[in-house]
Amino acid sequence: MKKSGLFLLFFSFIFQLAVAQNFSAIVKDSLTKEPVYFASITNLNNKKTVISNEKGAFSIVAKPGDILSIASISYSFDTLQINTKVLQQAQYIIYLHPLSKMLDEVTVSAHKNYSAYQLDSLHRRRDFFATTTDYSIPAVSNGNSGVGMGINIDHFFGPDKRKREAIKLFSQMEQEHYINYRFNPTFLKQYVTLPTGSLLLFMETYRPTYKWLRQHPHQEDLIYYINDKLKLFLKK
Repeated sequence: MKKSGLFLLFFSFIFQLAVAQNFSAIVKDSLTKEPVYFASITNLNNKKTVISNEKGAFSIVAKPGDILSIASISYSFDTLQINTKVLQQAQYIIYLHPLSKMLDEVTVSAHKNYSAYQLDSLHRRRDFFATTTDYSIPAVSNGNSGVGMGINIDHFFGPDKRKREAIKLFSQMEQEHYINYRFNPTFLKQYVTLPTGSLLLFMETYRPTYKWLRQHPHQEDLIYYINDKLKLFLKK
């Protein structure tokens, strides 16, 4: 009976570790310590995304072992691996670093016709690979629709799996940034009249996928999408 009790206690402990629960945190600017609102937080394991509110706060379902990606316009992205210690903290703070905007003059002049998203992508790439791999910054190319920035993945596929995983993670995070640039609150407020709380819920509920946005590169497509989804949202 004693062994049985210990087994049940151990099983219960393991079960608790595996069960998903609400993880709450605040996203802040690493320099000003001000909240970063309308940042997207995605659980890369279950693909669920939430948006931080005007106080930078958010809550998302996660379990130990899950990885969260945190992305916001004009910031370098960050990741957080969930563990029991993180889940037990009362007020976890995630600091995002503002993009340095320190690309050399040659780079800026060469890409002067790029969009704000593309230039930010160059900055994120420089920041990310400077701390993740021993490789120099890769050559860039236009993405599928000509809006985003591509990356020469073949250049990195070598014997080091960690570097390949870094490339995969970078690609996933860039997709989140692309969605943020297209589906942003400033753009939405031109066509949606909702209080902040309802706007956040709308953005979370009807956040378009990266694939859909790439297949619909024109703003007119997105306007029709927003109008259609708003009708569904208001019915609820």
